[in-house]
Amino acid sequence: MTGLDCNILVQLALADHPANAATVAAVQAETQRGGRLVFPALVVTEFLHVATDAKRFTPPLTMNEAWDWIEDFMANPAVGLLEPSQESARQMLRWMRQFNLGRKRILDTHLAAVLHTAGVRRLLTSNPADFTVFGVLETVVP
Repeated sequence: MTGLDCNILVQLALADHPANAATVAAVQAETQRGGRLVFPALVVTEFLHVATDAKRFTPPLTMNEAWDWIEDFMANPAVGLLEPSQESARQMLRWMRQFNLGRKRILDTHLAAVLHTAGVRRLLTSNPADFTVFGVLETVVP
């Protein structure tokens, strides 16, 4: 299994994003190897928030476009959602305290904890530095 960060979903969904082609190729390579792409539902909500933000993208996706895109993406049999658990919540809190992380690190720490407790060891992301502190994920930048 390979985890996906929100930025990967955004790069896939926005055809004019500078990293779109490389990200599409990286995701296709993962699935062609028979890999499963996974992320928690929180990444879906973050995707909807980010991809529709006119301050970040010109033009952004409309909310309907973002809903349609994520529903289509999640319909792919190679894509799956991971459920947070008590174990992942405890891991997130341990890491927040252990590494003295602030509020801007909550979502990435949550993602890393859900992936880690589900046995995922590989993450596609454009921000590998956000995850190196945990020491449990191999990060791959498309």
